[in-house]
Amino acid sequence: MIKNIVIVGSGLAGVTAARKLRGRGYNGSIHLIGSEKELPYDRPTLSKDVLGRRIEVPPKLMDDAWYEKEKIDLHLGDKAVAIDARQRSVTLESGLTLDFDRLLFATGIQPRTLSVTGGGLDGVHRLRDLRDCKSLLSAFEAGRNLVIIGGGLIGCEVATVARKAGLEVTIVECADELLTRVLGRQVGAWCREQLQALGVRVELRAQVESIFGERCVRSVMLFDGRELVADTILASIGGIPDDNLLSAAGIYCETGVLVDACGKTSCDEIYAAGDVAAWPLKQGGRRSLETYINTQQQAETASLAMLGDFQPQLQIPTSWTEIAGQRIQIIGDMNGPGEYVWRGELTSGEPAFVVRLLYGKCLAAVAINASRDFSVLSRLVISEIKVSTVLLSDTNVSLRELLKPRH
Repeated sequence: MIKNIVIVGSGLAGVTAARKLRGRGYNGSIHLIGSEKELPYDRPTLSKDVLGRRIEVPPKLMDDAWYEKEKIDLHLGDKAVAIDARQRSVTLESGLTLDFDRLLFATGIQPRTLSVTGGGLDGVHRLRDLRDCKSLLSAFEAGRNLVIIGGGLIGCEVATVARKAGLEVTIVECADELLTRVLGRQVGAWCREQLQALGVRVELRAQVESIFGERCVRSVMLFDGRELVADTILASIGGIPDDNLLSAAGIYCETGVLVDACGKTSCDEIYAAGDVAAWPLKQGGRRSLETYINTQQQAETASLAMLGDFQPQLQIPTSWTEIAGQRIQIIGDMNGPGEYVWRGELTSGEPAFVVRLLYGKCLAAVAINASRDFSVLSRLVISEIKVSTVLLSDTNVSLRELLKPRH
């Protein structure tokens, strides 16, 4: 009989799991542990709506009354400091020890540290939580010089809102193009062009050697000798799964907590979900996915498994972003063998998408301002349906026609 479930991590995965457990009729205790004092909130809005001053605070994942109604024991601002897998217990920073029958580990990722001279100066920011966001927002003043180190999704999202706020923005990216890992080279190049059209300066194949300033940031020195004026710096250089506690408890970890397709770790009573979990992928391998949609899927799957309802779910990376005013949705891995088929043109301003095909099967897709098409593209990718490249690229053919079985 499962009477005590402890969830370490109060982000999206943790809250989704708690909600799923109650929805499936589990009436035992649920302890939700988080290092932040705030009620769990929607993190993706930090780099978009909060920094863009469209809203003052991020929306809560669930309102205050829900936790009381569903009898969720909150331990906020009291992070877990030790896990004993054999004794089935979690120790909190306050000294409180919680016993568990099942544990869900959902601590997410830790941002990588900017390990260069001057990286600790005032004015060097990261963007992981609400406190980071408020600190960065205080530097969002028109005319100031913002250097963003790292041209990934977060970096490009922040560049968009900063430029619209009137800041002078430079992205420093060590690769030869932006966003190729997520969007593929052609769409990544197009995103760079959109950012440049906003007035964002993009430095490719560039690396930071050091940061200058006495107490506050003054400039950034690149390895090629160029110096960039900077009042503010955002280090957006990715993160690593925050798996230290489970690793110390003897649970198998390798760039994330190794789990099966139900979220179970090397210990039968312990599960992991979200960014910290190295989850099996449908197209092979396993890794941390760091997406909102996958986090929800994993948390729900792991919650069911903790209750004995095993429904393995191999993951397909699925995410979305807004860059330079363009809504971009992604499913699958755009990097890999096969051919790329386009419908629509990026230069037209109309909805467009690109699909990666292998042996006629849809393995990945990126949709630009084409949300209606994306729902069908997702079904094509999830089902790995074989399609005709001619029909796929023909704007006169309804995408839904491609879902029909062909003989």
